[in-house]
Order: sequence, then C-alpha cells, then structure tokens
Amino acid sequence: MSKKFKAAGDTWRIRLGGPAVTEGHRNLLFVCESNGQRPYRVVEIPDDGSADDALLDRFGSDELVALFDRAASLGAPAS
Repeated sequence: MSKKFKAAGDTWRIRLGGPAVTEGHRNLLFVCESNGQRPYRVVEIPDDGSADDALLDRFGSDELVALFDRAASLGAPAS
C-alpha cells in the first residue's frame, strides 16, 4: 500500500521500504510523482510489526510533514 502526499510543490507517493539500518525500524520512502528530476527521500520510522496499511494509516498530515522534513535525499544522511 502507499498513499499520496503534497510537499515542496510536488506530489509524493509514500510507501514503506524494508528494514532500516537501525534495528527495530523501517524505511519510509517519499517518491516524487510530479517531477521525475526530484530524488526520492528516505526516513527511518519505528517498526512495531504492524501491517503496512495500518502503519501508513497512523500518520496524519502534520506527522507526514515532519517526517518529510527529516527525510534524507536518496537515503543519504544530511551533511
């Protein structure tokens, strides 16, 4: 499952990735749908073992904005 999200003037598809570097976390991916020149963004979130749909549904608009702001372009840590 995935959901759409608008940020930074673009439309992003949000979906869960595999396990993150940090144990007990998963990657949350923001993939830009409106501009092919934008790189994807990645942020780690706690993994409580919930199904993907349930985990994504828990995030409200404000939380998604905060996660997007923390996300690293192409999964590289911010310098």
